[in-house]
Amino acid sequence: MLAASGVDAMLKAKSYREGSLYARIDKAVHDHVITSEMGKWAHEVRLDANDQRHADEDVPLPTSDDARRVIDFVLALGQFMFVLPAKVQKGIADAQQKG
Repeated sequence: MLAASGVDAMLKAKSYREGSLYARIDKAVHDHVITSEMGKWAHEVRLDANDQRHADEDVPLPTSDDARRVIDFVLALGQFMFVLPAKVQKGIADAQQKG
């Protein structure tokens, strides 16, 4: 559930605040903020969180492998949405200072 909250928080930090998490993930894909593959993975994380949040008795409890998978995704999403763009901007600024 916390991984889905992390996805939610990152999208909100990029000004995706309107509608459901489902709609915001799709909007971020549409706007090319994240790739379509990242959107699919984000939906998987969202759905896994829904199973646990709604205490669905027919769904097995998450395993440590499930936890690693969603943590890996949230870390990758943060790198893609925040760290990589910051590195690119710094690289551009450094190149402009030299030239």
